[in-house]
Amino acid sequence: MPEAKRIDLGDGTWLEVLSESRNDLLKRTEVEALAHHELKSTPARQAIREAVAKAYNKDPTAVYVKVIKTEYGVGISKVHVHVYDSHDDAVKVEPQYILARHGEAEKKQAKQKSGGGK
Repeated sequence: MPEAKRIDLGDGTWLEVLSESRNDLLKRTEVEALAHHELKSTPARQAIREAVAKAYNKDPTAVYVKVIKTEYGVGISKVHVHVYDSHDDAVKVEPQYILARHGEAEKKQAKQKSGGGK
């Protein structure tokens, strides 16, 4: 059995990639992983985003953390991440609330207002 891909988050925490699947239609790689953070708080969305971007050689603005699910007292969280080919591909597909979690909802609203004409 091949060894799982490991992505270091720093501070003794790391991601264990369980599966990767390519979605060519949406131009993204969908990553399922476990975040190991025993005796530490749940890793921040931004820390996961930057570490995954570095591991997949992508710009952090093209990486979106969809879910971080932590069970009480375990020290392991399930993580679902979308890694897009480009930021523009991501903005076309990701829902507004996901963009807002990553501080990008304002950008999408500004584009829509400037392109609306009224």
